[in-house]
Amino acid sequence: MSTPAAQHAPGRAPDGGTAARARGLTRAYGSGETAVVALDAVDVDVARGRFTAVMGPSGSGKSTL
Repeated sequence: MSTPAAQHAPGRAPDGGTAARARGLTRAYGSGETAVVALDAVDVDVARGRFTAVMGPSGSGKSTL
């Protein structure tokens, strides 16, 4: 049996659990003036029992994340 999404607080899992968490993720390709920063101090929580999508334009670091 499921609970309607409207009854859940945004960003919180129904059971209050977190499946995955990362803080301060940074990833750069190359070095110096030609470095490309794919992730710049990204924080992310993925709630247990919820669908999560990573969306953004091409080249924004989705696959790196």
